[in-house]
Amino acid sequence: MRVRFEKKWISVVCMVLMALFFAVACGFSADRMPRGCFVDGTDVSGMRFRDAETLLRKKAEDSLKEMCFTVQAGEREYVFRFPELYYESDLHAVLQAARKRGGAYRIQKKRRLVRQEQVLRGICDDFYRESRDAVIRFDAEKEDPFTIEPQKCGQYIDGAELLKEVERALESGQDRVVAEIKRDEPSFTAEQARASVCLLSSFTTRFSTENEPRCHNIALAAKALSGTILEAGEIFSFNKKTGERTVEKGYRSAPIIEGGKFVSGVGGGVCQVSTTVYNAALLSGMKILEQHPHSLSVGYVEPSFDAMVSGLRCDLRFQNVSCGRVYIRCLVKGGALRVEFYGKASDVIYERKSIVTEVLLPPEPQILEGEADAVVRSEKNGLKSEGYLIIREKGKPERQVRIRKDKYAPVQGIYQRGASAQEDGQQEAGQDEVSRGEKQSA
Repeated sequence: MRVRFEKKWISVVCMVLMALFFAVACGFSADRMPRGCFVDGTDVSGMRFRDAETLLRKKAEDSLKEMCFTVQAGEREYVFRFPELYYESDLHAVLQAARKRGGAYRIQKKRRLVRQEQVLRGICDDFYRESRDAVIRFDAEKEDPFTIEPQKCGQYIDGAELLKEVERALESGQDRVVAEIKRDEPSFTAEQARASVCLLSSFTTRFSTENEPRCHNIALAAKALSGTILEAGEIFSFNKKTGERTVEKGYRSAPIIEGGKFVSGVGGGVCQVSTTVYNAALLSGMKILEQHPHSLSVGYVEPSFDAMVSGLRCDLRFQNVSCGRVYIRCLVKGGALRVEFYGKASDVIYERKSIVTEVLLPPEPQILEGEADAVVRSEKNGLKSEGYLIIREKGKPERQVRIRKDKYAPVQGIYQRGASAQEDGQQEAGQDEVSRGEKQSA
């Protein structure tokens, strides 16, 4: 038994020794590179896998230490060296293949920048300058109501484009990339701004400065409207802009037209403001959505071109149908109210035309008895009228469009006759009777 065991042990030892001899003879080890193994021209035969990998990485890093990569942007240069510059490679996979089969291999290497996208984004941020459009400042109180802040040109580097250029240069072995700094032009220039604030129209009406409450109301309503900016397509409402005309808002009592008569009412004179705005709106090409005539004709504008407002029921509304903003300002000076519309200049010119088609005579005046002669209410003719817009547009025939047809009532006169005038009238009547008697006697 002992002899048989010894023989068996000796055979196992022999087999192990033969295996070791075969492995050494073939230059192979489970953790070592086989003989005749070259990677990128470096002999790594018999080296441990980890040692071979360390050696090859060090050689790659040593080669990188001799290199630099530059990104130039304008007058600035961004220079990158090891360790900011590194290789992205398939070294590990190549060594694994070499360990299995032996032979010669090449490593696929690509230069890269550490945190490449973040670094390039930082370069782009350094050169980014935001463009700024020209700005229009509108101050209706100034003599020249418009101040224009000029535009500011911006600049930028296209980040996606720069990333592609850098990757292409790194992979092809180039050592420099020039980043293109692009201009970012503003969309709205000072020249465009000036062209968008041309005087489109103006209209002036006059009033007596002797009626102080009426003057006050005109100035108050004009101030509420002045400085209005209408966006393209926006609708203007006189009543919304001024609000209800009340004592609490500072309006005073002055003559108004109510029920076909001139009476005293809070806000008297405001209709002159709405009328002046209405005519300026017509002449600037606004689309009139709502207007109301007075029951009586007024002295500050031609028939069929008045615009009455009353409380919150009767309004003046129009729409900005132009392609840009419209600016409105109202100026009150002395006995004149001027309304101006500004915006982008148009090729269309508008002109107003008022035609009286019929005069309506008032009824016989009413005579009242009193202590002295006096005019209680002057009589006034009524009339029928039509309002037209004459439209002249370059390259097109002139047009005349009727926009309104109105009727204004006459006003009956009321006169007071004093006692002396009545006695004179009675004496004249007596003399007439005597004369008639004398004629009959003759």
